[in-house]
Amino acid sequence: MSDNAGNKDEQQFSIQPHPATTNDPSTDPALTGKGGQDATGKPGPFIPDDEMASKLEKPKSSDELKAASAKLNE
Repeated sequence: MSDNAGNKDEQQFSIQPHPATTNDPSTDPALTGKGGQDATGKPGPFIPDDEMASKLEKPKSSDELKAASAKLNE
């Protein structure tokens, strides 16, 4: 690398060590499936308590949905 001291624009590369401490694949977290779902860090689905659920409007029936769809498609 010292032979290119005059050319400062040339890229230099070096070999990085592998992060594994053993050669045992069972200790690799990427292969054991641990943390695969937690990669995004997002919580699971929100389940409201009974009080909050009782305040929500009831879902529309199939007939009501068909009527609303027909009205919108006129």
